[in-house]
Amino acid sequence: MKESDLNRPSTTSTEGSIFSGLRSRLTLLIAGLVVGAVSLQADEIVVEGGRNYSDVNISSATWEQVEYKLPGVSKAQKVPAERVNQLLFSRESANLGKGRGALQQGNFEGAVQAFKIARSQGDQRQKTNAQFLYGFALARWAQQDTSQLAAAVSALQEYLGEHEPKKDFYVPHARMALASAQRAAGKWSEAESALAPLARGDMGKRWVVDGNLGQAELMLAQEKWSEAREQFSAVASNSDAVAATAAEAWLGYATCQIGQKQWSAAGDTVRNKVLEGRGGGNSLPAGIVARGWLIWGRATEGQAGGDRTKLQWATIRYFRAAVIATVGHGEVFAEALYRAKEASKALGHTDRAEELTQRLQNLVPGSRWNR
Repeated sequence: MKESDLNRPSTTSTEGSIFSGLRSRLTLLIAGLVVGAVSLQADEIVVEGGRNYSDVNISSATWEQVEYKLPGVSKAQKVPAERVNQLLFSRESANLGKGRGALQQGNFEGAVQAFKIARSQGDQRQKTNAQFLYGFALARWAQQDTSQLAAAVSALQEYLGEHEPKKDFYVPHARMALASAQRAAGKWSEAESALAPLARGDMGKRWVVDGNLGQAELMLAQEKWSEAREQFSAVASNSDAVAATAAEAWLGYATCQIGQKQWSAAGDTVRNKVLEGRGGGNSLPAGIVARGWLIWGRATEGQAGGDRTKLQWATIRYFRAAVIATVGHGEVFAEALYRAKEASKALGHTDRAEELTQRLQNLVPGSRWNR
């Protein structure tokens, strides 16, 4: 073999993918949510391209601005929400911290149970956070167990109904999560309605790109290959798109190419634009890199036909995706194992295929790929 897959970029990033789409802002959100209650003695506002606001007391947070106070200063200060990547809260209830830890580890059922209790604990800010996170965790759980979709939609709609009129900071995040849940349920118009305010810029300029990415994902889910491909290209080329968002768009673009049976072009897109582009895979969250290897494997398998060497390389890429996605990326992990299993069958490796079947059943029993 002449290819050098095993020497290509890996990643050491933490939690990256929250859903199969709509990830980049939520990547930063969860990283901050998990750290906040554990390690800080005071709140912190993490901003983009500037100095963070540490050792502060966050008094209010909307999608327009975050208000805080410095120690010993009575007058409140403000920072535009457009600049804020994360809010790290301290002095929170044990269940809120427990839920965030479970969410980080991919234990979505445990996170749901902890956040359900946390909704009635602490001050109003903590209760609001817990209410959002309860719906968010349900949506993550629904990725593995579709029977949770209705509960996720209901919880997110309840949060939005109460807190969108107040312009709560997490409303845009909740709309993205709701759109993904509605999309997973095949409710296209409802998903589009959830995304529309973001794409229009109603909640700030920074959410426009993410709203457009969500709309592209929605087209992709409906197999509108050409329309989705055009939208993904526009997002990837947008100067306002951060590296993770651009990478997400290129992965969507490559998936459209696979849908159009442009196997070689899809592999080139993933390799050049994601795994080796804009600083390489090492600069991207693990979930994005794992999906890159998965999609590259699909492209390679599509090219294979009767070529065993290409099919073997597809299997290697699936295994690489599974290794990267082991923690916190259940559906990518499950799909990678499933496709590796099917490729192993095609290669006549029955023992390996059986082993992978057992791993699927044991490690991701609720996944739709466990069949």
